[in-house]
Amino acid sequence: MQDQEKECSDNCPVFGVESGVPVIGLGVLVISFGIIPLVFLPPSAIPVPLALVFVMFGIFLIWIGATK
Repeated sequence: MQDQEKECSDNCPVFGVESGVPVIGLGVLVISFGIIPLVFLPPSAIPVPLALVFVMFGIFLIWIGATK
């Protein structure tokens, strides 16, 4: 039992999928949460700095998923 836990802790990436695809999908979703309100909602709906935080975090997640 402990051997299996040790093996999993050494080899299991985020979300338990070695390809990184779930992290990339989450990154695309977070980017869309930053861009779509800026395009379709009035300017006061979401501040631009907050939208940039969403976009940059989404890019970071995509980068993490691509490097796995």
